[in-house]
Amino acid sequence: MIDFLILFSAVLVGTFGFAVIFGTKPKHLPAATLLGGLTYTVFYLVDLATPDLFLSNFAAAFFAGIAAFALAVFYRAPAVTFSALAVIPLVPGGALYYMMYGVISGDTELFRAQSVVALRVGLGIAAGIVFSSTVIGLIRPHLHRAAVKKATGSAEGNKK
Repeated sequence: MIDFLILFSAVLVGTFGFAVIFGTKPKHLPAATLLGGLTYTVFYLVDLATPDLFLSNFAAAFFAGIAAFALAVFYRAPAVTFSALAVIPLVPGGALYYMMYGVISGDTELFRAQSVVALRVGLGIAAGIVFSSTVIGLIRPHLHRAAVKKATGSAEGNKK
């Protein structure tokens, strides 16, 4: 548990740092930082259940995409403001480093092993974001209709 808390704290600090570097508006910093931590928590929990890198990154990126959309609606900001920062903790920095180290040092086995790790993580992140965007695209019209219906207080919302 202590290890997770240390990792969670590091993720929060790292996400906050990237948010500042990317020029995130101050009013979005707390939410974006917390979303990065929650995304890592999803990754951590799925990774405990199944150590499949693709699946754990897919689940975390899917969560990040859905949560980023919700935050974007709440803050009336672009979803990318939150989703780009939320997946920062998932980026396979170590695997990319050792993959390139394998290239430079001529260690083809290290290069191959780390390339597989980086590819699985990258594909998991990409698939999770794409899948969450697809789900949002499918339900968004229904959410809009429900909001219009609620705002008008009648069945007229269904005609729009």
